[in-house]
Amino acid sequence: MKKIFLFILLAVASAPAAFAQAAPGGAQSSKDYTGGAVTDSRNTGFGVKGGYNLSGIRGDDVTGINRNSANGFHAGVYGQFGLNDFSSIQAELLYSRLGFAADFTPTGSTSKTTQTFRLDYISLPIMYVGNFTDNLSFHVGPQASLLVNANNGSSLDFAANGIHSFDYGGVGGLEARIGPARVGARYNLSLGKLFKTPDNPSAASAYVASQYKNSNIYNNLLQIYVGIGFTQ
Repeated sequence: MKKIFLFILLAVASAPAAFAQAAPGGAQSSKDYTGGAVTDSRNTGFGVKGGYNLSGIRGDDVTGINRNSANGFHAGVYGQFGLNDFSSIQAELLYSRLGFAADFTPTGSTSKTTQTFRLDYISLPIMYVGNFTDNLSFHVGPQASLLVNANNGSSLDFAANGIHSFDYGGVGGLEARIGPARVGARYNLSLGKLFKTPDNPSAASAYVASQYKNSNIYNNLLQIYVGIGFTQ
């Protein structure tokens, strides 16, 4: 519950930038957002974005877990507040789908089987953005993620199946702007362990967490995205 409360606080803190409302008589411009400051490099505004996820797992204790990557997607909104022509702060609220496969031999069986997991998160990255040029920038900062759905053929209870519901880490990447459009790539470095002791260790769906509850195993994610900004 404390983790969920912390996540909500972070989301609320970023809301003014991510969901700024239009001023009377029309949409706000860069000058409106910054109290009259000029942002020639289009460092201020908000928009929508989405793209492709290439995900898996990483860590030292991955024996028996298939490292094959999973395909997914992400989509959401962003808000950017310009500090000057070079620097800005950008917050995003994203729905992001990750996944991985786990190979194991069930107790009493000699045949190996595979469980494929799908993990859906709501993620909140808050990043420093630095412009190399008006059209090329780098992004780096912390990220918090809340697991909203886990599935391996059917929906999984997080606690019963030993899956942590909160993740955190850092993100970094590059972005290019073409008019109002953005194209970028980003790596997500997860620092929160994926598994914990399951409440129901005898359940077949909890087998993976039971084996790896004390292991240093983390999500691994590369994102490629496009976005559209809405500023004048």
